Amino acid sequence: MRCKECGSEVAENDVFCGSCGAEIIPGAAEERKSDTVREEPDKNKKKNSGKKKKESSGRKKAAIAARVFAAIVIAVIITFIIVYAVMSAKAAEGRKIFDKMPLGRDVEKISADTGEQFITGKNSLYGALNYIADYDYLCESEKSTAVGGVMVPEWAVLLSEDGFGNIDKATLYNFYILKHNWMGEKSAERIDISSVEFGMKAKEAERRLGLKPYAIVKDSAENTETYTYRYHYTDEDSGNNRVMNFYVVISDVDGQVKNVYDEQLDYLNLILNGTSNGKMP
Repeated sequence: MRCKECGSEVAENDVFCGSCGAEIIPGAAEERKSDTVREEPDKNKKKNSGKKKKESSGRKKAAIAARVFAAIVIAVIITFIIVYAVMSAKAAEGRKIFDKMPLGRDVEKISADTGEQFITGKNSLYGALNYIADYDYLCESEKSTAVGGVMVPEWAVLLSEDGFGNIDKATLYNFYILKHNWMGEKSAERIDISSVEFGMKAKEAERRLGLKPYAIVKDSAENTETYTYRYHYTDEDSGNNRVMNFYVVISDVDGQVKNVYDEQLDYLNLILNGTSNGKMP
């Protein structure tokens, strides 16, 4: 071992240092070793404490990020619900009038049953509707919306008269459905018409399509209601959008699907068209 005063080498049993004469205190070296050993755990403890603090901070950040993500998801869901509720409310107003309408009667009887006044002739406040639709009487929303840059009523009920003064066809348009995109909902691909089966109920057909109708045509001569759904998809070969109207014909007799067909729409001529004959009824 060494002298604590001069650092010279001394024997283990020496009482005094042979170089400087300092007294050798037994056990001093062991105490220093003991102190070193005691210091090491303290250093390790500090290191472990720092590591635990970092891990705790990381967990807190992860928890905060998870809460922020959950809040964003909830906000998106709430927004979707609000938009869906607004769209449903817009549709409900015109749909109530449409559903109370007794076909095969004159317009005075229909006005009395629905509580609504129908305008005679093509006198819509919106020129686009007068231009593209054939009708004899009209009831339309007081509020307007834009579809593909064209101003139209949020909803409209159009009536067509037979040769005997009775209403034989009624059409409900909910243009608010197309407010955000005249091409309708985005689909990953073209919807197979076989997805809606003969004899299926209207609600089940709508559930399978995952779409809302923006037009319904009630025809007393055919005893049918034709629901029109609009969507678009991207053609893989050309990379162009294909805009489709999907038609589901429901029988008035049993309320079941009688026919299903679709057609591709032309952007220039059929932005607001809801029927398969190239023109509104």
